[in-house]
Amino acid sequence: MRRQSGFTLIELIIVIVILGILAVTAAPQFFNFGSDARASTVRGMEGSVKAAADLVYARSAIEGIEREEDATTEAESIAVAYGYPAASATGIIAALNANFGEVDGDGNFVDGADTGGDWDFTGDDPLIITPVGRTPGTATGEDRCQVEYTVAANADTRPVIEAFTEGC
Repeated sequence: MRRQSGFTLIELIIVIVILGILAVTAAPQFFNFGSDARASTVRGMEGSVKAAADLVYARSAIEGIEREEDATTEAESIAVAYGYPAASATGIIAALNANFGEVDGDGNFVDGADTGGDWDFTGDDPLIITPVGRTPGTATGEDRCQVEYTVAANADTRPVIEAFTEGC
């Protein structure tokens, strides 16, 4: 009788199936898809903020208020500083077409998890925009998952708009 060495076909298939199951359960740990998706969403909001700021500036230039420190556009009633949206609920937040939570009669964000928005905002200079459920990070911390909007300092500068995705 011949002595066999090696694996049988059934043993090989069982090992491949076990390795496949392990790979499927371990893959999400190695490929952090959720973090990448949140970071991409924040970068998308950064692009939206930049586009909204440019559109409001164009409207301000048409109305001749691009050099005024404190003004409001006529058509959409957006608060502007040097032609760019102010860092407030009546400024850049009003200019964005995003799903923010509830805003009270004074234009302030109503804090709470059940406000129905996808985005929260806080602060006034810089104004910090975060996905709902994320806490704004510190100025130097690595827990930031947010867009920061700082108003234009004068008529010859643009607002500073930055996305921070280290904490996403």
